[in-house]
Amino acid sequence: MTAVRTVGWWRAALAVAHRELTIYLRSPIALTVAAAFLVLQGVSFSALVAALADPARPAPLGAVLEGHFGGTLLHWMLQLTVLAALAARLAEERRAGTWEALVTAPVPEGAAVVGAWLAATALWTTLWLVCLSHVAILVALAPPGAVIDPGPIATAVGGEILLGAAGLALALAAGAWSAQPLVATVAGFAALCGWLLIGELGELAPTVVADAPGLAAALERVGPRRVLAALARGEVRWDAIGTVVAIAAGALALATALGGLRRRRPEAVAARALEATLVGLALALAAVLVGRALAPWDVTAARRNSLEPATRVVLARVSEPVRVTILEPAVEANRPLFDEARRVLARMEAAQPALAVTTFDPASDPAALAALAAFAAVGEAELVRGGAVVLVRGERARALALRDLEGEGGLELEARTFERVRIEAALGQALAELLDDAPVRLCVSDGHGELPLAGGPWSWEPVARRLRADGLGLETVDLVAGVPATCRVLIVVGPTAPFAAREAAAVAAYLDGGGRLFLALAPAGSGPSGLEAVLAAWGVATPDDVVVDPALAFELPGALRVIDGYGAHPVVAGCARRRQTVWQQARPVVAPDATPLVTTTAGGARRDAADDAAGPVALAIAIERGAARLVVSGSAAAMTAQEATRGWGGDLFASRALAWLAGRLVPPAVPEKDGDRVRLALAAGTRRAVAALAVGAVPLVTVALLWLAGRRRRPPRARRSS
Repeated sequence: MTAVRTVGWWRAALAVAHRELTIYLRSPIALTVAAAFLVLQGVSFSALVAALADPARPAPLGAVLEGHFGGTLLHWMLQLTVLAALAARLAEERRAGTWEALVTAPVPEGAAVVGAWLAATALWTTLWLVCLSHVAILVALAPPGAVIDPGPIATAVGGEILLGAAGLALALAAGAWSAQPLVATVAGFAALCGWLLIGELGELAPTVVADAPGLAAALERVGPRRVLAALARGEVRWDAIGTVVAIAAGALALATALGGLRRRRPEAVAARALEATLVGLALALAAVLVGRALAPWDVTAARRNSLEPATRVVLARVSEPVRVTILEPAVEANRPLFDEARRVLARMEAAQPALAVTTFDPASDPAALAALAAFAAVGEAELVRGGAVVLVRGERARALALRDLEGEGGLELEARTFERVRIEAALGQALAELLDDAPVRLCVSDGHGELPLAGGPWSWEPVARRLRADGLGLETVDLVAGVPATCRVLIVVGPTAPFAAREAAAVAAYLDGGGRLFLALAPAGSGPSGLEAVLAAWGVATPDDVVVDPALAFELPGALRVIDGYGAHPVVAGCARRRQTVWQQARPVVAPDATPLVTTTAGGARRDAADDAAGPVALAIAIERGAARLVVSGSAAAMTAQEATRGWGGDLFASRALAWLAGRLVPPAVPEKDGDRVRLALAAGTRRAVAALAVGAVPLVTVALLWLAGRRRRPPRARRSS
């Protein structure tokens, strides 16, 4: 008996839906609203094509789609107006008296409300399916070889339909008490605006949300713009989908309750309204539980919304708190990269609760900003404009500036396009390095005029501080008795007095036994180091000369600023076009069989060698022979405290080189990830034709077809709908 009643209920609902949809198609007002909606979407699509067709700044399709579907607040206000206008049909029925005739017939009141909602949802769905013609235009215009990921497009359109259905239910509930279409439209629009604004509390009142993580998570589930932005990225969050469904179900139940104001006592209506609210809350709670049980679904072909297995392995090793602080960039063009970084960190935080992510305002602590800039080896201005992410575990830290997080892209901070990103790779690598607690002993030579470990601007204290912070022990050794077997790396920084033959022999024996040596040369004119024979055995020569390169000249005499001249080696991985290093009075390092770490341009040469071969000239090299490793830098002055305070990067280079020698430099296990980047090299006339097609032809043809469909239909009589 219950099954029969259920079937009859749905038959009645579908009959009402058929009747209402036919009336929509025959209504000039509804067709006008549909035309306005399609014109709006055509304008938005034309803006998308213009962004993709700009040859100077081709945009990643994924990011543009997020903006296209997520839209601005004005864009959303216009869409909400369309939804409110469609939902006001019930008020028109009440004003004409046909609604009372319908619900007093053997049609359940709930079925009548659901039927009206289904009709409006069907029209809304039809309009969005028509908008898929825009995708066909995009596919037709895309150049050969371009691949447009269908996953984010499908989830974005599906999200628009789902959110529209929930919005229609809310608007129906808001205007269910009124018999005036205009009043119902205004009430529905107000309710939809409230829904939208609740989801934007994170931006409107960031301090309140920052102190309440649970509230921030709830807003992510409830806010329609945030839900749709995630779907446009190809990320399906089941708790958000379930919450939207709960809103729709609760609103329909509330609309049914409020629709009986004229036929029931106020107490009965209030009881039914309370029941509807409780139903919605129960469904929302169930959605939260579903979201905790099911991981988000990543529909992108490149798996851009999922953590790589290598990242999860690193996260599983975290056994104590790790603080992650995001320094927001001041330049608006750089914010999308940090929005993506925040999303990656949210996924990492969900997978590993020991991570705690916060945000830092640089204006709140200028002293901390200066220290962070020096630690990240970037200037303060660049750090403020470009932003950073800092990971801290105990006394150890890693700082990732903008250029560490982005993939291939331009140098100008004001014109980032972020064609590729290495956010997950950089975060995973930094975290893995922080977790490496294996004891390492580094031995420092002394007694040959080397730079001191501490004490003044010409010490290499910044490097020593970085090493100690990473748990690498430093110890001064006397090489007369040989290099201790417990030394993982021998460090020689800027010797100005020669090593004795016995000491040089000890260094050679250490390397032959699989040892590792870091040598930073003193300036030209300091005389021989006594290690020339040791280096010659490795095919390395260090002429007593200075490297010059007009293309790299920088501030001080004899200083070279390198941005592009980095080799393919773990020590300088990710530095090309992202990091600067400044080399003071650098000596050439000649090693044909070595891997160059840092080089000049083709215009580089030795200053006093008239017959010197054309550049590039190596400023630092690395060699690996079995277990033995060697790094030679042409400038010890580049890693001094004086240079480090300027953010010139020599100390960071030295610490990375020593980490590689010690076996502590973890190579990134996650590759850079692509965006759906599509370049449309379109002439101005073609772009105008696209705009005319999307803004004019598609709406006109669609409305004409809807009008013809309405002319061929006749709405069924209310009493036959049961």
